[in-house]
Amino acid sequence: MRFWAAIGLAAAAALVGLGALVGAPSAAAPRPFTTWNETFVDPARPTPAGATTPEAPNRTLVTTLYRPAGKGPFPLIVFSHGYDGHPDKFTELLGSWAAAGYVVAAPAFPLTNASVARENQNAGDVASQPGDVQFVLSQVLQEARRKGTRLSGAIDRRHIGAAGLSLGGLTTYGVTFDDCCRDPRFTAAMVLDGISAPLGGPDDQLRFDGHIPLLIAHSDTDPAIPFSTARSAYDSAAAPVWFVTFHGASHATQWENDPTPYDAIGERLTVDFWNATLRGRKAAYAALDRDATVANLSSIESRR
Repeated sequence: MRFWAAIGLAAAAALVGLGALVGAPSAAAPRPFTTWNETFVDPARPTPAGATTPEAPNRTLVTTLYRPAGKGPFPLIVFSHGYDGHPDKFTELLGSWAAAGYVVAAPAFPLTNASVARENQNAGDVASQPGDVQFVLSQVLQEARRKGTRLSGAIDRRHIGAAGLSLGGLTTYGVTFDDCCRDPRFTAAMVLDGISAPLGGPDDQLRFDGHIPLLIAHSDTDPAIPFSTARSAYDSAAAPVWFVTFHGASHATQWENDPTPYDAIGERLTVDFWNATLRGRKAAYAALDRDATVANLSSIESRR
């Protein structure tokens, strides 16, 4: 994936967790930003035993943070990785958001991240992941309120986005549109090749009621999650909602650090969406339509 060639992906990845300054100038004048890891521990919720891990009395969430240079405040985006995912796999996409002026918080979920052995047998823990997102959001906002932290005064609490890929898309739907765990602090949502299903009990429902803007992006040749599931979610959603189709893409590579023809498109259109919905830039709506429309690669529909 493209990441302002002057930086170099290997160097950027090596700096994660060290708080080192990354970013480089370009024609779009991206902001420099810092990135580091914080460990947040929720003592109120346990982690069940996984396929290879014992039960724990709490939930430990190692969270990668990105902070743009400058005084701020900046809008915040909480990003959820998918099955066998990890924040380290998204340094280019998340870096593009930070360089556009967004604070990003990306937790590694305790049982489904790529560093956990046989994580593919722990999918049921997704029901706990909306709670993880809510907890991380609370911790990050607390850090922003405290003096002397790296996030002091850096976050615009009125403009917070939720985003996720695959199983993280299901997590994102949960924390924004699901009866079980909808969090009113989120003001925009983005689901990338995600799963659409309620996470609560038998009476639980996903309600795509238009209370916040929603962008759904999905490959029409996704080998893991059928395109029809994304189409169904879009068709049932109240405005404002956007639907981006990547033509001929895979499931995750277009969003992770793998180089694909879709990378620059994904970075541009996601930044456009955040600029439109979290910053209120009217010109960003037209930019979203333009940047998501690329012959043979991507197209966009919307109801505004």
